[in-house]
Amino acid sequence: MTLGEDLRRGDYTAPTRSCDIVMKGGITSGVVYPHAVCEFAQTYRFRSVGGTSAGAIAAAATAAAEYGRDRAGFNKLAELPDWIGSDGNLRRLFQPRRSTRRLFAVLIAALEGGPRKAVLTAAFRHLPEALFGAAAGLALLVLAIFQVVDRDQVSALVVVAGVVGFLLALGGAALGVVASMGMQAIRAVPDNGFGLCSGGPAARSDGPKPLTPWLAELLNDTAGLPPTEPLTFGHLWAGPDGDRAQPPADPDEYHLQLAMMTTNLTNHRAHQLPWDDREWFFDPAEFRRLFPAKTVQWMEDHPPPPRPGDGARDVRDSRLHRALMLPRLPLPAPADLPVLVATRMSLSFPVLLSAVPLWTIDVSRPENAVFGRWRDWGRGQHPAWDPLADAIAEWPPDGQPAERPIPERCWFSDGGISSNFPVHFFDRLVPRWPTFAINLRPFALGHEPDGEDQAKNVWMVPSNDAGIAQWWYRLPARPALGFRDRRLFGFVSAIVRTMQNRVDEAQMRVPGYRDRVAHVSMGKEEGGMNLTMAPETIAVLTARGRAAATKLRTAYTPPDPPTKKITWDNHRWVRLRSSLAVLEEMHGHFAAGYGGDPVGAGERTYAELLNRPPGALPTSYELHAPQRPLAAAEVEAILVAAAAAVGAGSSLAVDAPQPQPQAKIAPRD
Repeated sequence: MTLGEDLRRGDYTAPTRSCDIVMKGGITSGVVYPHAVCEFAQTYRFRSVGGTSAGAIAAAATAAAEYGRDRAGFNKLAELPDWIGSDGNLRRLFQPRRSTRRLFAVLIAALEGGPRKAVLTAAFRHLPEALFGAAAGLALLVLAIFQVVDRDQVSALVVVAGVVGFLLALGGAALGVVASMGMQAIRAVPDNGFGLCSGGPAARSDGPKPLTPWLAELLNDTAGLPPTEPLTFGHLWAGPDGDRAQPPADPDEYHLQLAMMTTNLTNHRAHQLPWDDREWFFDPAEFRRLFPAKTVQWMEDHPPPPRPGDGARDVRDSRLHRALMLPRLPLPAPADLPVLVATRMSLSFPVLLSAVPLWTIDVSRPENAVFGRWRDWGRGQHPAWDPLADAIAEWPPDGQPAERPIPERCWFSDGGISSNFPVHFFDRLVPRWPTFAINLRPFALGHEPDGEDQAKNVWMVPSNDAGIAQWWYRLPARPALGFRDRRLFGFVSAIVRTMQNRVDEAQMRVPGYRDRVAHVSMGKEEGGMNLTMAPETIAVLTARGRAAATKLRTAYTPPDPPTKKITWDNHRWVRLRSSLAVLEEMHGHFAAGYGGDPVGAGERTYAELLNRPPGALPTSYELHAPQRPLAAAEVEAILVAAAAAVGAGSSLAVDAPQPQPQAKIAPRD
């Protein structure tokens, strides 16, 4: 299919290859993705899909379309850009709460007309405050005017009083507006979950749908599911022909994996969604302000079941924990978690959209030591007693701790805060299919957008030795007029962007990564915070995204003539060559540590630790009987591989793809 053909009527029924895809965040920049995905979908079946922020919306919609592929899922997805570009629909997805409406109006005015329109809108929206602030100056000005009217000659004092009154009125009005906006910012925005818009259901059901209800309908419609059954991760794992309640146990057998990033601001952590962690709870009342009621009801009706292998005591402990957290309820297990909830947790654009609160217990807090005493008390009750069967006031009183643990909110905001382009998603040393990625970045210095051919506004490496150079994000220069000096703002913005993207930027230069990324260039008026983009701009970005997918699809899909430098076979060879060098380095470090002599008196060697008898110190994380020979065999294999590398007199790192990556132990997201 050529770039000019209509993707809404495309044939998506017979993909011949498989791929993964990862999409970058960027608020309204997400309009790049729908046609890019549909371009891929004619040739590729998506096996894994990931994204952050606006990329999470695109990832969720892509996963829904793949699930509903046989029910015209991608045909429906291809219609999305037209809907976004018509009747101001993009802007209407963001609906402020009443308490933040005036601040939001100023923001929209700034986006549409710049500082001048923002100032005028702020004054109009805060007219009472402006008049109050200007009252003293206006009074002085009026007195001066009366003096002018009543006298034949105007004294210098009257003129000065009039000028001072005018300046006081002007300054007082400005101060009144700024003070009011400041009070709203520090009170109303935090009260609304640190956002201007919640994204949740609107007060009026007959108006345009806000972001989250709209997205809920989009996902279900694209997936081909009834409105009463939200799309869950279990649906994606099992596939349209499988049982959502019984997805495959092995992730490698999933029909489709979906992954997103979110940022836990309370614990300063990045999390990959979905997670199977039973410590997190939600407040249904809070969630009903963020999500459709039927989504919250689904979550209430699907508490996590006991884990495989949990004994009766584990189940009792879990149910006691749930009872002590009421009225908060546990998040559903990953298979039952609505995709909508994970998506919203990833796209909580800071300040624009409210953060998502989850609840847990800080076990390091001294007051929460009582939680352990509650657990011990619960284990002492009759085996048939169920903590969730009765209200806490009706529990057996004997020996009950006097206090209850203290749950606290953790605020989850935009995934782009911690990783705006998680290109590492779904990565393997030697991949079985490609993981494509679409990056969004500004035009390079000296490059202007091509209005005729959108493919010229997209770049990917033409050969293995390209894409190594650093990308530049320049700070503003000193302007001629001081009041337009944006250097400090640019410096602070660069600090934030560096913290946000430093790992992702480095990852994109690694061999086996840079050759599978298409870079879409965007101007200042395109994407980002531009909530009021014209339909023509949205159409241009949509075409640009499709051009990016076309470049990647053409490179990675046979035939592969000799002149074609970037191919699927080339990518696999680069990954294999690079991975062998990394493994050789790891084996060498392991062998040096494992075989090294102890440096302290009385220390045992690693071999002695490995071969110690059962029950000997240290007793932590002991190997079970079947694991002991397995560990010995793996150690021997690594030592043999390391010795072979040394004995060969050469190294696989010589002439390996550059820059050479390194392997290291890191926590899972």
